[in-house]
Amino acid sequence: MREPAKVLVVDDEESVVVTIKAILELDGYHVLTATSATLARQLVRQHDLDLVLTDLRLEDGDGLDVLRAVRERSADTVTIMLTGYASLESAIQAIRAGAYDYLVKPSEVEELRSTVARGLERRRLGLELEARVKDLEVANREIATLNESLQQRVDEATAELKERYEQLKELDRTKSQFLSMASHELKTPITAMSGFLQVGLRRIRRLLEADSSEEQIRAGMRGVLDQLDVVYRQTGKLARLIDELLDVSRIQTGRIEFRYGDVDVGELAQEIVTRMQLTTTTHQISLQNGETGQIVADRDHLEQVLNNLLTNAIKYSPAGGPIAVDVDRVEEGVRIAVRDSGIGIAAKELDAIFGLFYRSPDRAARDAAGMGLGLYISKEIVSRHGGRIWVESVPEKGSTFYVLLPEMPVGATRAESPQASGARR
Repeated sequence: MREPAKVLVVDDEESVVVTIKAILELDGYHVLTATSATLARQLVRQHDLDLVLTDLRLEDGDGLDVLRAVRERSADTVTIMLTGYASLESAIQAIRAGAYDYLVKPSEVEELRSTVARGLERRRLGLELEARVKDLEVANREIATLNESLQQRVDEATAELKERYEQLKELDRTKSQFLSMASHELKTPITAMSGFLQVGLRRIRRLLEADSSEEQIRAGMRGVLDQLDVVYRQTGKLARLIDELLDVSRIQTGRIEFRYGDVDVGELAQEIVTRMQLTTTTHQISLQNGETGQIVADRDHLEQVLNNLLTNAIKYSPAGGPIAVDVDRVEEGVRIAVRDSGIGIAAKELDAIFGLFYRSPDRAARDAAGMGLGLYISKEIVSRHGGRIWVESVPEKGSTFYVLLPEMPVGATRAESPQASGARR
């Protein structure tokens, strides 16, 4: 019978330690506890631990000290950090330093249980993988001894393992990069909203407390309205960021849904061009060749693709200028082209920009905000329509993004009436 997993819980609040210990013992784990960093390091040295759950802030140290002690004792032991909202960035640093995950206090019981279970499962799989790799190394030596003719096949298997290992390292690097970008991109609108709300509240209090004239009150309220308008726009930005993250999750889990119907691509493009022109005064957005008839597509998702392409055209043309949208009927279906005169894209990046979380190393491109999700989502949407998306570009002269859509996606059926527009903004 397998021994229960050994877990160490570290927190300087006795009530937290007792509560977490009771929860984890109900799941059958052997739980040790410590209320100080000193005791935690001592227990780490004395016991073979499977998982350490430690608070980031301790009275006589911090969770990073415990993390370092764990990694010195056993690199396979999984560490999970407990943190409050105010130290979220520190938790992200801890993950980069080797922690498996973090929980924000106070955490839900089910979230605590599932996170610990995932951590222990990762340790189990890691130990099994390590054992399998050792077995494979022994087998490789035996095979080489018994039959040198099999060496080529062994080399190929080893190369494949190395490639998988490099892929895992790249996934870890991407995870760290994403955490950094997401924390920055999500924090920016929140900071802006908080600042403008504070200024607005001060203005209102000043107007209420002072003996202000009607004209002064009106002027003050106009200022408050301007600040509330900025807050409203920032909430929209925050909602779009969250929508993109949810779309990526749906795509990768296969839960993204498509509702096909008759769509007039030219009419849809005109709607989006008109709406996007209202967001900029330095760009002139025009539609050409808009008479294409109807195709079968998901209108909401197609609108999302065009929104992404036009938003990028504006974002990466900081000096302004013309942006042209061409919609043409071609032999394969309908082709959409979005052309700008912006900073352009280096030839070596033309394929990479459609990757998940990709951000160009070019300084001019990195000055534009974003998490590298829009083009990845657009490519997935177009691909699942049975179409293609690609880009042609000359650095410092501009880019043209092309979308080619078939008249009817594979497996779709033509709807009796056109779809109503209900896309997310």
